[in-house]
Parts: sequence; structure tokens; C-alpha cells
Amino acid sequence: MRPKFPQEVSNVSQHKVSCVAVMGLAVVLLAVATPAAAQREYEPLFDKFNLRLEGSWMGISTEMRLDSELSDRGTTLNFEDDLDLEGSQTIPSVAFEWQIAKRHKLGVRWQDVSRDATAATLEEIHWGDEVIPVNADVSLGFDTSQYYIDYAYFPWVKEQWAAGFGLGVRWIDISATLAWQTQGGSGGEGSTDTQGSGPLPYLYFEYRRLLGDDWRLFAGLGWLGVEVGDIDGSQYIGKLGIEYLLGRHWGFGVAGNYSAIDVDWKGLETDQVGHLYNGTFNLDVNDVSIFARYRF
Repeated sequence: MRPKFPQEVSNVSQHKVSCVAVMGLAVVLLAVATPAAAQREYEPLFDKFNLRLEGSWMGISTEMRLDSELSDRGTTLNFEDDLDLEGSQTIPSVAFEWQIAKRHKLGVRWQDVSRDATAATLEEIHWGDEVIPVNADVSLGFDTSQYYIDYAYFPWVKEQWAAGFGLGVRWIDISATLAWQTQGGSGGEGSTDTQGSGPLPYLYFEYRRLLGDDWRLFAGLGWLGVEVGDIDGSQYIGKLGIEYLLGRHWGFGVAGNYSAIDVDWKGLETDQVGHLYNGTFNLDVNDVSIFARYRF
């Protein structure tokens, strides 16, 4: 008999919906308040405002270790290899950009990935305060939400190309729910719900070029290793895409995105009030996205 999973963490919480609604309202108000002539000022190299909707095919690799205050170092688990978590997924993504002035741009991107799996353990696992025996049935629910916010200053703006640099922040929310039960149900069971949120800043570089009258290429790269509060880690971010500009308001294209996080995380919250875990979290995400962009 397979163990029952604890209730999975909701993919999109109320505060996320509120943030998206507020951002959408702000975009509408800014578009209404900005004269039409000003909105065309930076085209076609830049858009005054644009909203991009993406369908992303993702390849994911996740490693996590959970150390307890009461026991030794936990077992490092590769969720895809050790617990059969799906390593690929198709998800929607949303992004927004605002060209504040000729040389200043603000960008926002959001993704949410939710996965679950059931597997039998092949070795003893130490996960927080839980010691999971060999041949136990393990269920895992894992949710990751990411918000990318980056600012770029463009000291080089030419007729056909532009290059700039700036700062960005990736805000990440993670939640891992793990439950186990011995096969046959006679040798014990347990569960742990762990979650954490925090910012991961990065240095950012962006390049874009016009390829003829109707094609636009864009690329970005970000990196930084820092310690912020309970989080000590590093990350890489990269993107490369090309799009076809259809008229004054629409663009369609394809892009590749890469991100890697390597984090030591202290004070991860658990389902036990007042009890915290320490651990490591490594996440590699590669995605290819087809997108439609509305330019205004």
C-alpha cells in the first residue's frame, strides 16, 4: 500500500495573484498616461512597454540536503535520479519590460514549477529528523517559484544595436513535502514539510541587435556569489533569443534560458512550529520558450 501524501502546496498562492494583478494594473495606467509619440520613441530597438507570454519546455536537475539540529548531516538527494521526480516539464511564463528612458530598462519575469513523485528507497536516507529505511515508499511534492527583477543601464545605444549592464534580483520560494511509509505499513511512517524564501542578487549584462527591418536579437547574462541573511550561494543566468516584429504591436519568437543556483540555506522553516533546518539546494533549469510579445 502506498503512503498518502500530505496536501500539496498550492501552485499559485493568493499573494502571487495579487502581485500579478497589481503589476498588470500599473502597466495599464502607465500605458494610458504615456503619449503615443513617446511610446514609439525607442523603437524598434527597444519597446516603451512590452508584455511577453511564453510556453517553456524545461529540463530540470535538483539536489537538496536537509540537516537536522538533532542529528548529523543529512543525505544529499538528487530528486530526479533518487526519487523519480520528473526532469522535464512544460509550463507558462510571464515577463514584462519597461524602457524607462533611452538608456534605462526594467524587466520582470515569473515562473512556477510544481512536481510530485513516488519511489521506493534503495538506501537509508537521513532527511531532517527523519531516518527513512531501505525499501520504504517515499512520496515527494516539490514546488519552486521564481521572480526575476533586473535593471539595465545602456551606455552604448546605436542605430542597430545596444549594450548595457546593471543589477538583478531573483526572489525564490521553495517548498518540499516528503512523506514515507515502510512497505506493508508495519515498520513506521513519517513526513516533513520544509519551505524557504529569499533574494539572490546578481550582476547583469544585456545586448540586443536589429537584424534587418523585422528581426530583433537579444541576449543577457547574469552572475553573482553573495551571502544574504541565512542564504549563502551563487548563481548563473543566461538567455538568448530572436523574434520577428509583426507590425507596431506584436512580436513572436523563440528563446533559450539557463539558470543555475548553488545555495547553503540556514533556518529553513518546517511544519513543526519553532523548529528550523539547515541544508543545501542546487537547481539547474534549462528551458526553450516560444513567446508572443505585445508591444505598446
